[in-house]
Amino acid sequence: MKISWPICLIVLNISLCKDQGYGDEQIIIMLNQYYKDYSKVKLLGNHTFTNNSDTVFQIEVEANVKDFNSSMLDAFAVINKLSNLAKTNFTQAVVIFHFKSNKLPIIAKAKLDCSKKFFIKKTQNETQWRKNCLSIQTQ
Repeated sequence: MKISWPICLIVLNISLCKDQGYGDEQIIIMLNQYYKDYSKVKLLGNHTFTNNSDTVFQIEVEANVKDFNSSMLDAFAVINKLSNLAKTNFTQAVVIFHFKSNKLPIIAKAKLDCSKKFFIKKTQNETQWRKNCLSIQTQ
């Protein structure tokens, strides 16, 4: 009888916790906190929406042209980590980069299932991620 209680508690814990994740509001709070505390880049805004069959996690940042590559990697890493914690099944990440020099914004997009191979699972390297997952364009 003593053994059945711990097993019951473990089964109950697994069944109650398996579908837990953070809601969109909590994800946005964490996003804002990250950019406030840790990033050199300024977060200008965020938006989540559905576009055809994609659920999109979009952020807009103000970056320095010289630091574009590191800012891009940082932005996609944050979106991948947060989407991995989210209840919402985001399928695409979009980062819009604005520059102080008033250049046209740059729009970078990546499918999250592909990006997670680099940022989460570490089964791809950066070059593979750029080739297989990333799309960059100006307006």
